[in-house]
Amino acid sequence: MSNNEDKTFEITFLPEEVSIKAEAGETIMEIASRGHIHINASCGGEGVCGRCQVELRSGEAEASPGLYLSEEEFKAGLRLACRAKATGPATFFIPLESRADATSFKKAAKAEENLTVEQLEPMVLQYPLDMSPPDAADNTPDLDRVTQALAAHNLSDLDVEFSAMKAMPQILRAENFSVTASVYFEPPLAEPDRIPYGRLMSFSPKSDDNAYYGLAVDVGTTSVWVRLVNLSTGEALPAIGDLNGQISHGEDVISRIVFAGKGDGLQKLQSQVTATINGLLKRLDETSPGFRDRLYLLTSAGNTTMSHLLAGIEPKNIRLSPYVPPVAVWPSVRPGLLGLDVPDHAVLKIFPSVSSYVGGDIVSGVLANGMYQRPELTLFIDVGTNGEIVIGNQDWMTCAACSAGPAFEGGGVKCGMRAAPGAIDDFHYNTEQKVNHLGIIGRGKPLGICGSGLINIVAELFRVGIVNKLGRFVENSSPYIRQGEDGAEYLLAPAAESAGDRDVVLTEIDIENLIRAKGAMFSGYQTLVEAVGLTMSDLERVIIAGGFGSSINLENAITIGLLPNLPLEKFSYIGNSSLTGATLALMSREMWRKAQYIRTMMTNFELSETPGYMDKYVASQFIPHTDSSLFGL
Repeated sequence: MSNNEDKTFEITFLPEEVSIKAEAGETIMEIASRGHIHINASCGGEGVCGRCQVELRSGEAEASPGLYLSEEEFKAGLRLACRAKATGPATFFIPLESRADATSFKKAAKAEENLTVEQLEPMVLQYPLDMSPPDAADNTPDLDRVTQALAAHNLSDLDVEFSAMKAMPQILRAENFSVTASVYFEPPLAEPDRIPYGRLMSFSPKSDDNAYYGLAVDVGTTSVWVRLVNLSTGEALPAIGDLNGQISHGEDVISRIVFAGKGDGLQKLQSQVTATINGLLKRLDETSPGFRDRLYLLTSAGNTTMSHLLAGIEPKNIRLSPYVPPVAVWPSVRPGLLGLDVPDHAVLKIFPSVSSYVGGDIVSGVLANGMYQRPELTLFIDVGTNGEIVIGNQDWMTCAACSAGPAFEGGGVKCGMRAAPGAIDDFHYNTEQKVNHLGIIGRGKPLGICGSGLINIVAELFRVGIVNKLGRFVENSSPYIRQGEDGAEYLLAPAAESAGDRDVVLTEIDIENLIRAKGAMFSGYQTLVEAVGLTMSDLERVIIAGGFGSSINLENAITIGLLPNLPLEKFSYIGNSSLTGATLALMSREMWRKAQYIRTMMTNFELSETPGYMDKYVASQFIPHTDSSLFGL
């Protein structure tokens, strides 16, 4: 056994029963991440959130209790995965509350999508070429023969991929000079009537179904979704998704940017997101065998940071004043060079960004919701850790990003978790019997509180007078109010009735974090509306996007001051608009051109530097607001 081998040992994770080779000094979080085992870590492994608790079942690890573990918990085997370092073989159990549950990504969003384009004309088209083989009377070179055949389709002056030219002699003769040519067209951006630039990508045998494919990708901070599209028919297959493999290094973009700047952090993050996409490609292999050889085009929409991490480009200047991203409008990218397991001829088109914090996912979302071509004054919201807002219509659009924090996704909440089995997502308080009624995802025992559950609980407690306008519990208003280790708290479920053998509680600190988050969003709407001389009552439509948006109770969101007080019929939910827009761009080069146009229509506001924003933010730090008239009170 070599010296190198002497230094390695296995760390086993339960209940996955996965063993991973490790070296002394690596953190348990790093080891788990390398083995694609997800452990919650809101802070990106900085040791300041306490959410990555694991239980040491056997072996040893270098660790100390720290701020988030008591001496008793430490003696019982609990460790923070981001701080415990491997010293030898060991087995760790990942409890439910620390596990990043991916079950919610196994199904596509429920919202209705409009995947209709005026004309199916993707950026890649295929042409049948039937040529006469060379003989003694006709010794025209192969490429000239191909050029002449393409001219019959009114195609001329095409560039030719070297890889296509290299493979050309073999495939032409193998197929007796009867092949299919795939041609990529770069849509002109400034001059839509100009003939698009074309490039011969590859040759392939003619097939009976003539199917060829594109892949739409939504690279989200939390999850990654993909959808396969048959470019010959326009048929879009159901979307599939999974957790973004980067989540072990933080649940928000700032944590990712910080991690990218440490050592080989950028390389790790880039390989983790491409590994997530490759895993989804393998799942597509099961439902659409053989599609990969006929995959020609990929479109990717993500926020500005996620697009840079996918491309492996250092994102540090995104978070540093004056907040300049390295790239806003992306050239075509060879996805194979990024580590994606796709053919060499494939082309990746990344959606353009507007600013450091309003990215291609929002441009794609606007393309999907159509507000850029409608007269109604529309508010478009993507609620999340980095909440994005767009206000406008066919004539103009303004946009901004709000640093809402992780509360909407269960972060920064004592018993917070994502929307997964065991999460409390609904709540009703019986004032006569003084009894809690919990709505739980999966209908099992409660484990924690997800973002929509947090909104619903606080709204109900405010409505019945248990929580006041300041977000404080009203003394003696309910038998469930008590003093906990973090101050006043409300008992939702005792340990004996929970799935995690701990009390599930809502603390005043949790409510405070929610108020900050909803305040950031609402003051953002106000700032953009007033910047163009309008008021909230002028809004004619409100469109909500994103996975979190699907579970928002509109009345409760208005009650706490997250959404404007408008008639419910003005609200609509469009699901994963980022993926929808990416799908439309696959089907139509005109839609891709419109995405570039949308970017130029949008005027970005840096809220922190916009006069009046902070005053509006402070005024929103109440339930629902200091100005009760905004909510009809």
